[in-house]
Amino acid sequence: MRTRTFRFLSIMAVAAAMTLSLHAQSQHSLLDENRERRDLRVEVIRHKLDSIRRVCHRPTVALVLSGGGAKGAAHVGVIRYLESIGMPVDIVMGTSMGGLVGGIYALGYNAKQLDSIIRDIDWDMALSDKVPRDYLSYSAIKYKEKYVLSFPFFYDKKDYQQMVESGQQYARRADDIHFGAGGGDATNMVKDNLLGSLPSGMVYGQNVNNIFSSLSVGYQDYTDFYDLPIPFLCVATDLVTGTAKVWTEGKLNTALRSTMSIPGLFAPVKIDGMVLVDGGMRNNYPTDLAKKAGADIVIGVNLSDGYKNYNQINNLADIINTGIDMLGRSSFESNIAIPDVNIKPDLHEYNMLSFDEASIDTIINRGYKAALEVASKLDSIKAVVGPDVTRLANDPADDIRVRKVLVSGVEISGVDDKESLYLMNKIKVGAGSRMGNEEIEDAVATIFGTNSFDYVNYELLGDQEPYKLMFNCQRGPVCQLGLGGRFDSEEIVSVLINLGWGVHKIQGSSLDFTGKVGTNPYANLTYSHVSTNGMTFNAMAGVRYTDRNMFSIGDNRFRINFLDFRQEIYLSNIKWSKFFLKIGLRNDWYNVSSLMAEQAFGDYDVNQLSNDYVTFFLHGRKDSFDNAYIPTRGQSVGISYDWVFGGGPNKFNNFHAIHFDAKKVVGDDRFAFIPSVNIRYLIGDEVPVPFTNTIGGSVAGRYLDQQIPFIGINNAAAMQKIVGVARSDFRFKLFKNNYLTAMANYALTCNEISDFKDVSAKVSGYFGGGVQYTYNSIIGPVGLNVHWSEYTHNLGLYFSLGFDF
Repeated sequence: MRTRTFRFLSIMAVAAAMTLSLHAQSQHSLLDENRERRDLRVEVIRHKLDSIRRVCHRPTVALVLSGGGAKGAAHVGVIRYLESIGMPVDIVMGTSMGGLVGGIYALGYNAKQLDSIIRDIDWDMALSDKVPRDYLSYSAIKYKEKYVLSFPFFYDKKDYQQMVESGQQYARRADDIHFGAGGGDATNMVKDNLLGSLPSGMVYGQNVNNIFSSLSVGYQDYTDFYDLPIPFLCVATDLVTGTAKVWTEGKLNTALRSTMSIPGLFAPVKIDGMVLVDGGMRNNYPTDLAKKAGADIVIGVNLSDGYKNYNQINNLADIINTGIDMLGRSSFESNIAIPDVNIKPDLHEYNMLSFDEASIDTIINRGYKAALEVASKLDSIKAVVGPDVTRLANDPADDIRVRKVLVSGVEISGVDDKESLYLMNKIKVGAGSRMGNEEIEDAVATIFGTNSFDYVNYELLGDQEPYKLMFNCQRGPVCQLGLGGRFDSEEIVSVLINLGWGVHKIQGSSLDFTGKVGTNPYANLTYSHVSTNGMTFNAMAGVRYTDRNMFSIGDNRFRINFLDFRQEIYLSNIKWSKFFLKIGLRNDWYNVSSLMAEQAFGDYDVNQLSNDYVTFFLHGRKDSFDNAYIPTRGQSVGISYDWVFGGGPNKFNNFHAIHFDAKKVVGDDRFAFIPSVNIRYLIGDEVPVPFTNTIGGSVAGRYLDQQIPFIGINNAAAMQKIVGVARSDFRFKLFKNNYLTAMANYALTCNEISDFKDVSAKVSGYFGGGVQYTYNSIIGPVGLNVHWSEYTHNLGLYFSLGFDF
């Protein structure tokens, strides 16, 4: 579903931009030329290049880098070759990825440093707005593990007005939506707020923007790009006028972010009345600007694929790239003849999204090879310009990835004073400290992990130490809609729906509804209030219906059918030594309408069929898995204590329940050994049947809260008051997103700890095992397992599609 959404957004964005640009092309051709001349500030750069001619007694050289997404890594290889022959570069300019590489080069980084930067970037993370899972709250982690589609919507009125005033709205037109005969207020609310919450791209660009920030320290204020260590300019496209925006001054991060703002993938940059997207839509190979700037010699790196045939347009990257190339075709065809040397790497098998490690390595090397293939032409230019090499006009930027800098002050924008104080207490950074990329990224992730912002980026302001650290926060929609779906061979089809109102506020109150539609439905309504110290007060009311065949000890059939009306008040979002804690009171009214068993099992009270139970509970969970379903690193540890101490009208003995579980991944994505253990101990006599220990199935807590997964038993089986399950999984990666897992588990159960003195007579043990194939799809894991256990003595099958809930 996410892929289809991505494809739809991208194609629609490209199509809309194509329509706008083609319509405006003839109308704005004169405007385009005048604007480029104005933005280029010809007199400034000509003066700089003239001074180089006078002082160095040689012609000036411009390096022009075209766009091409991941293929832009080839520019690094070209620069490496140019440096090897001592070629001076007096001005660098580029579009899209060429603008990004050119901008970093212009900050004073040499080819070796560029190579390291491009290779070290985690491109999967950079091309997203994700933060590591460790920075999310436990509730946010669990939310992402259940819903195949989540849709934030509806900005707070105050935040929305501020966005409109500052020109930062990410909105969609909806002129055909109306409510009632003349419902102007309702219509405008939906148009301007609800639909305005829709993203204008799949990614806001938080992570890639923060990469720029880490590399450009010392040049993050409003800057004349001609005053960078190497003069620089880049090109973006303004969707309002359909013309090119040539960046020669301003915020360098904003310029770099806009020039590579691929429509549909990245949200556009909205500034000064412009809506800026990828510069390749107007001028992907800006060699003409090099000539207008007064450069004597132009060296260009062309990454264009030319016209594609029927067989070459196959995927999303091909569609976006072809659309961008189509719009910039006229300027490209006129600019291709301008360079004195046109370097053309052979990258026919790669596309704009080929950011994997092996591809980047090959693309860089192909760039070097392409430069080597025109060595004679480059040597001729070198002979003309003489022994002079690239001279930096100013000090290179500070790279906080390798050196910490002194911070004079810290400020958070986009929030009020109360919220700023709350966030400052969370990030724990202050004036007078030395900070590097790791510390600042930690603070960014902590703020973004509150789930209250569309994006969080940072700036280190000033041209020398100490710098002022500024976190810029853009509030996001405060409400949330989530949809989940699951098909499996036990419950057949289930649908999960969530609606949260105010759930993404930093502080204050919210209301959250969750409902499951299926064989065993439930519904919960939760009120929450986040306090100034981050602790959350919650009040929940819910109802759950369960109707399930199970097995009792031995071969005796057992079936239970019940309604559970539940109310809870508790505190959450309490963090202690990496554990998320939850503490409170629960009231359950169980109405067991059907309980059938051939004989009594364990020390349980089967007469309590309709009763109320009051429980004090304390639950803690530490979860460092990188993925809930196919983890490659991390561990999970949980411990819970429940004391059922009151209720009625029927009397029962107070009892305690202690539950411990632990799971760890040893290995990596190719092979992983995953041991786990699960233990539950009921302390008390004649425990009511709703609290029965159960094992079975693949999903913890599916039919009863206390259900422990066990391979070899479908549905669930009732155990005695003490139960422990030890399990080992051996997971092999077959190929991308396809896994095969061998599983073995063993369960022990008895009524009392003293029973272990006579294991053979009083302790029962059951072995189970199976083999599972898993495909990691975008709508959740697809799994099929074959299993057997000495509890059932039968082979079993279990199929599932979708996230667990």
